[in-house]
Amino acid sequence: MVRDCDITYQNWLEKPSVQVLLVEDSAPEVRLLQEILKSTILTRFELVPVQRMSDAIAQLKSTHFDIVLLDLTLPDSTGLDSVSNLTSQFPSVAIVVLTNTNDDDLAINAVRHGAQDYLMKRQLNPDTLIRSMRYAIERKQAAEALREANEILEQRVQERTAELKQEIERCQKIQARLELAQKAAKTGTFEWNLQTNEINWTAEAEALYGLAPGSFAGSYEHWIELLHPDDRTKIEIEDQQALDTEFRILHPDGSLRWIAVQSSLVAQPLRMLGIQMDITEKKQLEAQFLRAQRLESLGTLAGGVAHDLNNILTPILAVTQILPLKLPNLDDRNRYLLKTAETSARRGADLVKQILSFARGVEGHRVSLQLSHVLREVQQIIQQTLPKSIDIHTNIASDLCTITGDATQIHQILMNLCVNARDAMPEGGTLTLQAENIEIDHAIARLHLDAHVGSYVVITVTDTGTGISPENLNRIFDPFFTTKEIGKGTGLGLSALLGIVRSHHGFVDVQSQFNQGSQFKIYLPADCSKECPSEETLQSLSGQQAWVLVVDDEQAVCDTLQAMLSAHEYQVVVAKGGTEAIALLTEHSEIQTVIMDLMMPTLDGWATLPLLRRVNGEIYAIAMSGLASTEIVTQAERRGFQGFLQKPFTTQDLLKVLAQQQQQLSFLV
Repeated sequence: MVRDCDITYQNWLEKPSVQVLLVEDSAPEVRLLQEILKSTILTRFELVPVQRMSDAIAQLKSTHFDIVLLDLTLPDSTGLDSVSNLTSQFPSVAIVVLTNTNDDDLAINAVRHGAQDYLMKRQLNPDTLIRSMRYAIERKQAAEALREANEILEQRVQERTAELKQEIERCQKIQARLELAQKAAKTGTFEWNLQTNEINWTAEAEALYGLAPGSFAGSYEHWIELLHPDDRTKIEIEDQQALDTEFRILHPDGSLRWIAVQSSLVAQPLRMLGIQMDITEKKQLEAQFLRAQRLESLGTLAGGVAHDLNNILTPILAVTQILPLKLPNLDDRNRYLLKTAETSARRGADLVKQILSFARGVEGHRVSLQLSHVLREVQQIIQQTLPKSIDIHTNIASDLCTITGDATQIHQILMNLCVNARDAMPEGGTLTLQAENIEIDHAIARLHLDAHVGSYVVITVTDTGTGISPENLNRIFDPFFTTKEIGKGTGLGLSALLGIVRSHHGFVDVQSQFNQGSQFKIYLPADCSKECPSEETLQSLSGQQAWVLVVDDEQAVCDTLQAMLSAHEYQVVVAKGGTEAIALLTEHSEIQTVIMDLMMPTLDGWATLPLLRRVNGEIYAIAMSGLASTEIVTQAERRGFQGFLQKPFTTQDLLKVLAQQQQQLSFLV
C-alpha cells in the first residue's frame, strides 16, 4: 500500500515531498529529469537515481518510494522483464515506464505487467511528467485499496464459510444427539397433513410400533390398525382435535405397550405436528405403586385382626400339645380329636401368617442359604405329585450365590407357584424351573419399585398354561383375589408370596399372555462372596429348673405357657401386665428370663423392659407378638429384646428360643 500518498489533488499538493526512484543508465536523461522536477513549484520531489535493476531493488528494500520511473533498457535487465521483476517484489509501488519507442503494444503490455503509465522520453515536459506521476500514484493506491478490500472480503468470506461449516457440524451433532435422545427416551415425531390425510413418521416413531424404518404406510388407516382394538374408538373421536392422549398398541412381538401422544395444530396447510412416546414403563410403575398402596391399606387392617386371632390360637395350639403329656392314657379316638384340633389351629395360624405376609412381610429363621438345596427339594416334590401330563424341566446354575433367607418361606412361595402352574395346565403342558445369578443395573432397577442395583439370584417359574388376561394381571397380588372356582383357592397365595419376597428385600416380575402361559421371576439379593454354612442340629434341652417370668394380659396365654414350660422342667412365674411383672421380678431375684407380650394395656412390653432392666440388668428378654413383620422384629432387637416368638407358636419353637438363651449363659460362664 502507498503509505504517504492520497488520491485527492489537494493532498498531493500538501505533501512535503514525493519520493521518486529513477532507474536510468543514461546520465543526460537523468539530468533532464532532475531539472524538470526541480522546476516544479507546488510539489517538492526527492529524486534518487540508479543505473541498474539490482541497485533499484536494493534501494526499494531499504527506503520507501512513492513512485518508480523505469527505463526499459538497463545493463542487467531489459524490456518487460524489468516491470515484472519490480511488481512481483514490490507490488505497492507505482511504476511509470520511460521509453524512446513509440509502441502502443509495448505500452499496453507494460501496463498488463503492472506499470501504471508510460511516457515517451522525447516528449517529456514538467506538466506531462507531474500529471503522469500523480495519476500513476493515484491509480496504484486505488488498485492497492481494491486489492486490500478484496483480501479483506476474501478473508471475511473464508471466516464466514468456516463459521457456517462449524454451524453445520454443530447442527449435525445436535441432530445426532436428538436422534440418540429420541431412541433412549423412546420418543418419535410425526407430521399429519389433515387435508390429504397423509402421516409422516420419523424412524424413531416407527421403532415405537416395532416397524422397520420406512415401512409405515403413511396413512391414517394404517395407524389405526396398529392400535389396540379397545382404544380405536376413543382415538377416532379425539383425533378431530389436537391429540393429547394415551392409548395401547399391539407390538409385533405380542406384547402390549402404552403410547402417549402430544400434538398441536398448524395452519397453511392444516396439519398436526407432535411427538409419540413409549410410556409402558411408566404405566408399569404406576400399577406397582397402586398395588403397593392397596396392600398397605389392607395390611394395616389385617395387622390388627391378626394380633387378636393369634392370641386366641396360641392357647388352643398349646393345649393340644400339653394334654397328651398330662393324660397319657387317652384312647386313640381322643388322641385323634386332639390331633384334629391341633391341625385346625395350625391351619388357622398359617392363614393369619399369609394375611400378614402379603403386606408387611414375615420374619422367619434367616440364615445364609444355598437356594440349590431348596430348589432340588421342590423339584423332587413336584415330580412326585404333579400329574404325569405335565413335563417338568429344571435348569439350576451350579454356581448359585448364597442369600440370607428363610428356607421354609422360600419353599412355600415356590410350591405356591408350582401349584398355580399345575392349575393353569389342566390338560397338561410344560413347567420349567430355573435359577441363575444376575447383576441388576440402573436400567432394570428403575423398572421396579423394590429393586436396587447389585447382585441377585433370580428364580424363574414358567408354564405353558392358560395365562393371565391383561385386566387381571395387575390384580393377582391383591389379597383374596382369585380366578379359581369357589372352594379351590383363598386368593392369598400370591399375596403371601409378594410379602415374603419383600421381607427378603427382593422383588417379583410377572410376564403373561392369555392362553400362552405365564412366567414368574423371583429376584432375591445375593452375596456371592459368602459360603453357605453347614446346618447345625438343635438338641432338645430341658429347663433344668430355670426360672422364667411370663408376662401377657391374656389369661389363656399365661396358663398355657405355664403348663408348657412346667412340663419341660422350668420354674414359671406369671404376670398379667407390666406393673405386676416389675413387682414379681423384684420379689424373685432368681428369675433369669422374661417372655413378654409387646401389646398390653396400661404398660406394654416396650415400656416394661427398661423398667425390668433397672431391677435386673442381666435379664434375658424374649418378645411375643401376634404381629411378626420384619419391622417389629427389628425394632424389638433394637429396643433390647434378645429373642422373638410369633404367636401362635409350638412347644418346639418356645424351647428352641429358650435353648439359645441357655447356650448363651453357658458360654458366658
